[in-house]
Amino acid sequence: MTTSQTDRVAAARLAWAALKLTRAGRHPVSVDRLAATVGVAPVEARRLVELIGFTLHRDLVSTGPAPRGAHHRLQPAEGTLGAGPDGTVDMFLLAIATGERVHAAATCPVTGTRIQIELTAHAIVQADPPTAVVAAVDLGFGLERADAMACAGQPFFASASAAAGWVVTHPGGRIYQVGAYLAQAHRLVAALEARPKYVL
Repeated sequence: MTTSQTDRVAAARLAWAALKLTRAGRHPVSVDRLAATVGVAPVEARRLVELIGFTLHRDLVSTGPAPRGAHHRLQPAEGTLGAGPDGTVDMFLLAIATGERVHAAATCPVTGTRIQIELTAHAIVQADPPTAVVAAVDLGFGLERADAMACAGQPFFASASAAAGWVVTHPGGRIYQVGAYLAQAHRLVAALEARPKYVL
């Protein structure tokens, strides 16, 4: 099914609001509250929820057990959310959305190096190895392709040199140091939340 640019932008904003309001899927939110937060009619919110593929049961919206491509679980001993072995960078958005500490683990697809990232909404607590980078498509933050940024699941690499092949095969792709990617995620969030009337 093809969707219009307007639908993609509205869906990206609604998905971001749902991620925040449901605390990453742990607490369903009413479709009316979600609609009011995003600034659309409830019937439009229902349509967008279906377009995105979120669960709508009666009047409650759930984002599901995890952001796309991620596996997270609450780790009470450490108070962190954790990513699965794919180490998706959706964890950056998860940290910003929930305000909780997030742990991401990945294996560099080139070197086989184990990568561990711990972050909060505002800081990288740990990046091991310190040379770890995120490979991402540079979207420019005009929201034209915000849905791709939020859902693409860009990989971690052990270093910029290890990611060089990815850049060649992904025209327009960029390599970010982990801290710089957190700043990029904040810019995306600012674009998603840039509404004159409603603040998420």
